[in-house]
Amino acid sequence: MFGFIKKSLSKTIEAIKTVAPKKKITFTKDELEEILLEADVEYDLVEMIIDQTYQDKITREILRSKLLATLAHTTYTEPEYTAPFVELIVGVNGAGKTTTISKLAQRYKNDGKKVILGAGDTFRAAAIEQLTLWSQRLDIPIVSSKQGHDSSAVAYDTIDSAKSKGFDHVIIDTAGRLHTQTNLANELKKINRICNKSHDGSPHRTLLIIDGTQGNSAIAQAKAFDEMIGIDGIIITKLDGTAKGGSIFSIAYALELPILYVGTGEQPEDLTPFDKYEFVDGLLDALFVDEDAEKKVKVEKHIKKKIEKPTIEIKEEIKEEVIVEQQEDIQESIIEKNTEPEIVKEIEEVEEDKVSESEELLEKYIKDERLGIIKRISDTKILVNYLNTPVDTHIEYIDGKWGYIK
Repeated sequence: MFGFIKKSLSKTIEAIKTVAPKKKITFTKDELEEILLEADVEYDLVEMIIDQTYQDKITREILRSKLLATLAHTTYTEPEYTAPFVELIVGVNGAGKTTTISKLAQRYKNDGKKVILGAGDTFRAAAIEQLTLWSQRLDIPIVSSKQGHDSSAVAYDTIDSAKSKGFDHVIIDTAGRLHTQTNLANELKKINRICNKSHDGSPHRTLLIIDGTQGNSAIAQAKAFDEMIGIDGIIITKLDGTAKGGSIFSIAYALELPILYVGTGEQPEDLTPFDKYEFVDGLLDALFVDEDAEKKVKVEKHIKKKIEKPTIEIKEEIKEEVIVEQQEDIQESIIEKNTEPEIVKEIEEVEEDKVSESEELLEKYIKDERLGIIKRISDTKILVNYLNTPVDTHIEYIDGKWGYIK
């Protein structure tokens, strides 16, 4: 489900990237304002979100909570009813009512339900023919009449047929001519009365179809239909073809109505249940860096740096320690002796002792099991640091034999 919603937001995300090309951990209020406006969130709602955000640096979690608050009324609870379940579909011409009806019918059919359609838009010339073609394609029965006939009579006949034949769902199309608003209001109110007369309590749900490409301008249309007959839920179409995905926040907040589905394509199966969490996260993923992933990368780099301490640096440290140690030993010998010949002799003896001790120590380490294991593993140059020995001893295996680092 999430994949469909995220894919349908691709154009909105592209628009957002024109003002926020790089993902960040936080945004300023000015940056956030620009982002929301670019996504077509209504200006008044943007101002409210900014004013109610008290932090200077806005994180993902802060913005997420604000956006989810605008969608607080999007949850829908289905009413109790006696079958068949009757739905009235309303919206302006061109919003995608007919296509959405076919998508709903396909969903119900896939769930094993029996569905019947009512071609109640008798005003628009091609509406009946278009819905009839969809019914044939989906193999779903339809009740229709000729253009210009009484749409409420079509609604009555559809419900009556559904009751007599044991159908589970009835979906009734309606006209959407807002330019003659008074006539349309009277017609929709009449259909409502006739539906209730045919089947008590129906229509059980009146759904408003909103064209997503119209953005915030659809709010006025929605309010007009809500005033006419009352709207129970919204379906937003053509979300995949618009950069105005942010208008969903404005629509949901202004109307305080549930958003049931979003249209994510042209095929009958391209109708996705709206999930506010997935919708919000789909937008935020385009804005914010994954902090957990960033922390993991930093930790890995730190560990790698610790492990890969340059060999040359270790060698220099060893060389310096050996020189200091030798100088200290020689100085002690000089202090103990008073004659020059004796001093020279002592120095020679000290140097001989050093060589002898080194050879013995090296022989000891060569017999060490750990070196044997390393030798078997690799024939390349290997540096071994015996940190637990009295003297840090660094030797390497080169050309088939062990020796001190030079």
